Amino acid sequence: MFGVSAALSSRLAKLGLVAFVCLMLQFSLPELKAQCPSPEIDPNAMFKKLPPEKPSTEEPLLPEAGFLTDTHYTNQFFGFGFDLPLTVAGHELMLPVMPERQHVLLALQYEKGQHKGYLMVTAKDPRPGTEVDTPEQREEALKALARIGANHPGEPEPFPIPDFMLRSGRFFYSVRHNGPNYAAQYWTNINNYLVKVVIGTNDQDFLRKAKAAMAQARFYCPQDDGTLLTSSGKPVKVEGSAYSGPTVPTFRVNTALRDEPGKNIPAGEVSNGVYRNPGLGLQYQLPAGWEVAPAGKEDPPADEAALREYEFLHACSQTLLRIAPRSTEVAKADQDPAIVLRALDPNCLSMRTATTLTDKRSLDEVAASLEETGEFGEIATDELLTVFGHLFMIFHGTLATTARGESLGQRLSQSIFATRYDKMVLMWSVLAPSTSALAEVPASVITFDGTPPIELRTSLHAKN
Repeated sequence: MFGVSAALSSRLAKLGLVAFVCLMLQFSLPELKAQCPSPEIDPNAMFKKLPPEKPSTEEPLLPEAGFLTDTHYTNQFFGFGFDLPLTVAGHELMLPVMPERQHVLLALQYEKGQHKGYLMVTAKDPRPGTEVDTPEQREEALKALARIGANHPGEPEPFPIPDFMLRSGRFFYSVRHNGPNYAAQYWTNINNYLVKVVIGTNDQDFLRKAKAAMAQARFYCPQDDGTLLTSSGKPVKVEGSAYSGPTVPTFRVNTALRDEPGKNIPAGEVSNGVYRNPGLGLQYQLPAGWEVAPAGKEDPPADEAALREYEFLHACSQTLLRIAPRSTEVAKADQDPAIVLRALDPNCLSMRTATTLTDKRSLDEVAASLEETGEFGEIATDELLTVFGHLFMIFHGTLATTARGESLGQRLSQSIFATRYDKMVLMWSVLAPSTSALAEVPASVITFDGTPPIELRTSLHAKN
């Protein structure tokens, strides 16, 4: 699908849209503003000064960095922006983590009656050896330029201008259609990154709006601190909220897979029917008659994209506890109710959690993110509840699993209770063979440092 990853293609297939032709023809749009000042435009242009080198522990400006309003998108890293052919509210598409060296900057979709459409902005890293936008390479290019010195009067300029000074703002595009389905691709190279805007729809009005928006796209000169300048060097006032794409930025995924911060989350221990974790400031009284259950063997997914998502989740989280009713029937154990307690690092996962009872957008984003991991099943409904000052995100749905010794899987009912505490998201997943069995799971008690006990009861959600 125009170079979009298989995971994204699968997600977009739900819209019933097919990208049916590899785009080969390149047609340029009307002339756009140059991305950065160039000697070809202004011989006296002053190029940006390289900033002091950042500490190695500080996150660089990421390709996904940008700003988003309900009607406009601006990218800080690549320095371009355009109006959107549909509003953001109600049309955001959450996506799995991208493969290494690939980035998704924006993804929107809509469906109204028989009309469907999507818009996706992606970027792909330069081929190894062609990166020209690193501070070190820029500095070396500028030093080489300075070593050449001045020319004698009348002599032609004998030296080339560094590539990063010559990038101009231009999208190439191609549009194809197969019956009622239209597919358009816009692409450009910025510092050897391949940036694409892909549009698919069966709605000619949406296609017209999208083409008009791309025709009015604006290119700027991005600075290393994230600010943008016009081609004449004037600062650009960017509107909107900071935005880093519809999934976790690739740099953060790669960093998490390398550092595995989830291993630093304290494990805690159980004694006399109580789980205690002083490192997290948490105490959890198990339901009466329940005990620690074997963790069981967990097979990572075979699919490459799903495996990356799986490894990323486990690099940023820790399963702290799994409990089930006491049972002497081993064969029945997989059909018994269970509660799984996990600790997730929201910073590592780039997870924006709800902060108020009205923060439905963040709640829905968390639900979509949990579904994308493939480990929390399908979420049908979600809600917010405050208990003794603690805001709980509650999700209801199902989880497909395969019982021990069985070839066919079963679908368990599930309620997830999650709350942010001490820089972590603590999550209780309550599982049972049916909704009625789920409602019969006995109460358990959560106690955070310095707060009254909170009774967790699936039949009544959480009550104080």
